[in-house]
Amino acid sequence: MAPDETSAPIGTVSACWRYPVKSLQGSTAEQLVIDPSGVGGDRTHAVIDPESGHLLSAKRVKALFDGFATDERITLPDGQVLRFDDPAMDDVLSTWLGRRVHLAEQEEAGERSFEMTFDPPDDEAEYYEIPAPAGTFLDLAPLHVVTTATLAGCAAARPDLDWDVRRFRPNLVLDVDVPPFGEQAWVGQQVAIGDVVITVDSPTVRCAMPLRAQPGGIERQPGLFKAMSELNEAFPNHLGLYCSVVEPGTVSLGDPVSLI
Repeated sequence: MAPDETSAPIGTVSACWRYPVKSLQGSTAEQLVIDPSGVGGDRTHAVIDPESGHLLSAKRVKALFDGFATDERITLPDGQVLRFDDPAMDDVLSTWLGRRVHLAEQEEAGERSFEMTFDPPDDEAEYYEIPAPAGTFLDLAPLHVVTTATLAGCAAARPDLDWDVRRFRPNLVLDVDVPPFGEQAWVGQQVAIGDVVITVDSPTVRCAMPLRAQPGGIERQPGLFKAMSELNEAFPNHLGLYCSVVEPGTVSLGDPVSLI
């Protein structure tokens, strides 16, 4: 890529996240390997309902947020630790969740759907079936990005609410010099991040998950739904960016971020 094809850096990468099992807790990383299918090691597994084939997510099954996943293991709230290939995995997960489930590998992704409501503060609202991208356990896009500018701006505007980044489950957190929600102006543009070039496809519509309680002191916060609509007039109830990958590569903490 020629130097004159990109702007001067407008920021840096401040955090990298991976979530090996859909809707379970993930962890930060020093770097991410990213290709057109997404982040290496991200959403490689998912808990599914073997009867319906549905992907289970914390959008509806809140208990999933209480589990932790690494590249090889799941740790349950009671302290049990199981490797992904443990023959007892499905039985243990089923006992934990109180229903029959199966831990599916990437090869089992196929064409599946998950359930979500369009009234996130109301857990009793009607749920709708939403297809996941074929062959993946993703919600919509290979890469999810948020900015510190937006999170800080929301926290300043609504300090009564908790804007912990973990609520939004990004892959990349960018520390960039834009106003709150200013990154939405990048929709349709390409952005260089480390070795990777992405296209910003759309703002990220938010579901019930940012409102959910999580381990580590994150409490249920239904007021976030209304706040994200009031603070983001251009795209109510959106925060973050869904992106696709144009040029694969590696992104590390501190890597520069430039518009192309």
